[in-house]
Amino acid sequence: MVDEDVPCEDILVQLNAAKAALHKCGQVVLEGHIRHCVRDGIEHGDADKTIQDFTKAVERFANMG
Repeated sequence: MVDEDVPCEDILVQLNAAKAALHKCGQVVLEGHIRHCVRDGIEHGDADKTIQDFTKAVERFANMG
């Protein structure tokens, strides 16, 4: 877009759209982690470790922005 002399405002709109799409992907991954990994870890594994790992995943997701 830069090479094609697209206005900066249009480039920023596209960058924001890409950022929003990545954020949504992160939400989907985090939800899947909760539904599968966290549930399985609490039901069949070490609940404390599962909670610790989940907290780390949430922190990483929160730092994406």
